Amino acid sequence: MTLILLAGGPSRRMKRDKALLSVAGEPLIQRILIQVEGLFDEILVSIAKGRRYDFLQYSQVEDEVDGLGPLGGILSGVRAARNPVSFVMACDVPRLDSGFVSRMLAAAEGFDIAVPRTDQGLEPLLAVYKKTAIPQIERLLASSERQVLALFDRCRTRIVDIGRPAWLLNLNTPDDYRKYLRSLKKS
Repeated sequence: MTLILLAGGPSRRMKRDKALLSVAGEPLIQRILIQVEGLFDEILVSIAKGRRYDFLQYSQVEDEVDGLGPLGGILSGVRAARNPVSFVMACDVPRLDSGFVSRMLAAAEGFDIAVPRTDQGLEPLLAVYKKTAIPQIERLLASSERQVLALFDRCRTRIVDIGRPAWLLNLNTPDDYRKYLRSLKKS
């Protein structure tokens, strides 16, 4: 399975590039990639046009068209992947549970997409996408629809209820980032 790490967003709420947030002296994106290294046989970093993370040892896939949001990054990454199945993850999720990845891969059997649902809603940027979803992604984008959630009704999608696992965090705001750093000091 391929990991597609989405790192092309503008980080509007964070007000700076989330991928470059410092965690224990290293960029968050590098910390995530080291953590997931053995889980996938291919790792691709999805980036916006003109953005580069030259310090990374992984292949970077530039968005084919600029400004299409996460759906555009998913399309570019899934297209570029060697494998028919990709696990898509946003670069603002600092931890990933390997058992969760296995569970999502199993849930994707017979489906185009497997997406987790927490008690707070769907997590479309922590999900399995197969190459079979590409035509529907292309149709959505051609119709100027950029919402990832709009894809789920168009594809064979399995929703996987996962509750609210303790490991799952999203660093969307400076406050989220500060809380995460404090939690690291406690552990």
